[in-house]
Amino acid sequence: MIYTAIYQTGLGALSHETFRGHMSRKEAWLSAATHGGANDKCLIALVPGVHPVYFYADFVDSLTAEQPDGVKQIDLFDLNN
Repeated sequence: MIYTAIYQTGLGALSHETFRGHMSRKEAWLSAATHGGANDKCLIALVPGVHPVYFYADFVDSLTAEQPDGVKQIDLFDLNN
């Protein structure tokens, strides 16, 4: 069966890849987690099928960018502001 595996590194970087796994969700999870662990990644989600995956960073060009009218963009996930 084909899955879309979503991983996170220890530094917080997110990635995804298509993963061929067992029909059993439990066995597929363990296999995908082992594969990710060998590459210093932690499996955080396993979705049946092939899917596009979009992360927050895919939609934010620059967290400090100014809008054309001079208004600063507000990043709701940036807790330092």
